[in-house]
Amino acid sequence: MTQMNRKTLSPWCSILLLGVFVVSGVQAQAIARVDSFYMPSLGKTKKLSILLPAQYNPGLRYPVLYLLHGYTGGNQDWLSRTSIRDYVRTIPLIVVMPDAEDSWYVNSVTEPGDRFEDYLVKDIPRYINKMYSVDTTRQGIAGLSMGGYGAVMLALKHPTRYRFAGSLSGAITFPRGLNDTTRPAERALFPSLKKAFGEKPNNDRTMGDVFFLYRQTTKDSLPYLYLVIGTQDGYRSFLPAHRAFTDLLRSYGAAYEYHETPGGHNWQYWDHEIQPILKRMREVLNF
Repeated sequence: MTQMNRKTLSPWCSILLLGVFVVSGVQAQAIARVDSFYMPSLGKTKKLSILLPAQYNPGLRYPVLYLLHGYTGGNQDWLSRTSIRDYVRTIPLIVVMPDAEDSWYVNSVTEPGDRFEDYLVKDIPRYINKMYSVDTTRQGIAGLSMGGYGAVMLALKHPTRYRFAGSLSGAITFPRGLNDTTRPAERALFPSLKKAFGEKPNNDRTMGDVFFLYRQTTKDSLPYLYLVIGTQDGYRSFLPAHRAFTDLLRSYGAAYEYHETPGGHNWQYWDHEIQPILKRMREVLNF
């Protein structure tokens, strides 16, 4: 355990087919694509943003990072609001950014057709493994806010799939804090939370609670957890929840690290903090 505080084609065709983004006069950036395909779990077509290494070689197998968006976000957020494309340019890594709407990355209790957990852990990996050259023994998941909660929750529920989980300002307060109406910032999230988890406490809600889930797997089988949050985070319940959760992880003997760093609940903070997460994932998964 670690705990810290801190083919021969014209050039134009190639660009259109591969979605290559290049900064003039400098080295090529990562290859960016937007794929669309039918998702059986949701019964509809969804888009995925994908980053491939600048020198992607289909003859090699690459680790994968599933990178999740936050509340009101979508598959383009990380590309349009951070420099993630630059950060992974020279890293042998495939980054997959799905659109999960405001689902909280769970199979909804109230809407049977909104099976977003199945979409994340079944549909998308099936597609990625078919279309790209993937090392399935080196898979990680990370996200911000709602996506930070989703990354930790999914990694704890599926520990044999993900060996690393990273959370930036994760909304791990939920679903247990669903009935706390005293904090204005958190209240804005309640409609989506109730759609995902239901109005009353039940087994489905418990199964989405990271404070419960970590105990369902032996400590040696848990993925490595990396959590970071800004000390000026505007969601006032998030920081105390992180401290309580990491205290439990420490007592359990889980492999994790936790950082409180200056910053708020915003893209400037997440753009900065995704960089050490990428570095630690490379160290943990050894690539």
